[in-house]
Amino acid sequence: MDGLHHNGLDYYTHLLTGYIGSASFLRYIAEVVKQLRQVNPDLVYVCDPVMGDNGRMYVPKELLGIYKDTILPLADFITPNQFELELLIGKQIKSVDDAWEAIEHLHQKGCRTVVLSSTDLGDDENLLALASSRIGGKKTDLTIHIPKLPHTFTGTGDLFAALLLAWMWHTNNKLKPSLEKIIATLQAVLKRTLHYAKERSKSSDPGFALMELQLIQSKADIENPQITIEAEER
Repeated sequence: MDGLHHNGLDYYTHLLTGYIGSASFLRYIAEVVKQLRQVNPDLVYVCDPVMGDNGRMYVPKELLGIYKDTILPLADFITPNQFELELLIGKQIKSVDDAWEAIEHLHQKGCRTVVLSSTDLGDDENLLALASSRIGGKKTDLTIHIPKLPHTFTGTGDLFAALLLAWMWHTNNKLKPSLEKIIATLQAVLKRTLHYAKERSKSSDPGFALMELQLIQSKADIENPQITIEAEER
C-alpha cells in the first residue's frame, strides 16, 4: 500500500476479496479498506467470506471473529454460502425464514447487499439463492431457483462475487437484473465446463483435473448473458 500511495495509485472504486487463509492478512485487509476509503470514500468493498462449506471450516477458526467484528461493518456487499452465514450469525439456518432473519442481521451490521449464494433450502432439482439490498433507502428481497447440475465445481464462488461486483455497477445497484444475469452466466459457464470435461474424459464422471471453469470460452456469456431464470420478489 505504501508504494501505491507514494505513486498516486491508491484511488480505487471497488475492492473484492475472497479466500484469505491467515488472521494477520485478514486484519490487514481491513486496514487496506480504511486506507482506500480515505482516498475515495465511495469505494465499494465486496467480500466473499470464504470459510468453509458442508458443515466444515477450512480456514483457522480465529478468522471468524475478525469477519464478524471487523470485516462485516466495512463490507458493502457480502456473498456467504449457507454454512458461512450460519457461522457469521452463530446459529443454524433450518428454513427460508431463518435465512431471511440471518440476512437482516448482516444488514444491521452494515452490509448494504447480502447474497446467500447457495443453500440446501431448495428441492431435489434446484438450489435456492436469496439476495437482499438496502441501498438509497430502497429495500429489495429476492429469491431465485437454480437448476442443479450433476457435478461438483470449484471456483463458482469466486466467479459469483466478481459478477456481482460488475453487474451491480453496470446496473446502478439494481439487484434483480444483476442477480438474473449472474445466474445466467454461471449456468452457461458450468454447462460448458461439464460438456468440455465429458468430451475429454473416458469416464462419465470426469475428475477435477478436467473441471476447470471454461471462462475464456464463455466470454460472450459473461458479457451478454441470456436470462432464462427470473428472480422473484419476496
